[in-house]
Amino acid sequence: MKLTFLGTGAAEGIPSPFCDCSTCEHARVHGGRNIRKRQSVLINDHLLVDLGPDIFASCAQLGISLCQVDRLLVTHSHSDHFDPSNLMLRAKTFRLETELPEMTVVAGPSVWTIWDASGGSDQQAGIKRVPILPGRAVQLGAYSVRSFAATHHSRIGDAMNYVIQDETATLLYASDSGVYAEEIWRELEVQRVELDAVVLEGTIWTRPPGKEHLNEGDFQLMLERLREIGAVTDSTVVIATHFSHQGSAPYEELAQRVKKLGGVCAYDGFEVSFGRE
Repeated sequence: MKLTFLGTGAAEGIPSPFCDCSTCEHARVHGGRNIRKRQSVLINDHLLVDLGPDIFASCAQLGISLCQVDRLLVTHSHSDHFDPSNLMLRAKTFRLETELPEMTVVAGPSVWTIWDASGGSDQQAGIKRVPILPGRAVQLGAYSVRSFAATHHSRIGDAMNYVIQDETATLLYASDSGVYAEEIWRELEVQRVELDAVVLEGTIWTRPPGKEHLNEGDFQLMLERLREIGAVTDSTVVIATHFSHQGSAPYEELAQRVKKLGGVCAYDGFEVSFGRE
């Protein structure tokens, strides 16, 4: 299984255009891996996780086409993870010389409410909608996907993390979420999840603990709990991502801090493969 990180930032990205904090100023001066667009991840070139406002800039900069993407998982309805205008760009009007495969879109009710309110048309966008709730499972071609309730977007209640499995690997995509509720730990243990990789957020890495995002200490706690239930082992690839300018640090510093916890710090354009060939 291959992951390509199209963006690794939180809601405002880094640098935020309306901020002069030390993280934003460092990113403006040094560029490179310090620049973070809003998060989206491509799996094996045809499964996309989240479709936020920076998808055009990300793909243009990285030389990536989404023409082969026929599956989309949306974690929740916050605008940095779902921008309906980008889904509308699949309409034939915007691609007269290109034929696209039908895209199966798996998302919670609040995402579909935003899509419908935007005037989006399933037919024009060439999508097949699959509503899903936390605790449900769906088969997407070769991928078995199980949703878990994220500790996030609590006023709405349908934010999800996903366990994604194909014949080569099993991935836990855990962004955005604070520390899981106890019932989620029990559910993961009952499912006997054994992970080849985990994508874990670090939104408020340098700040005090929060309820709906992870700082450095809670990132470590999540890994410890995953190890306790046997989901994470020494061979599991651990990837930190989704950093906010208000809770982050320059890339080099973050990379060293994540490495001490046994993980790797993602950056825009980061690619990683794991599992069986």
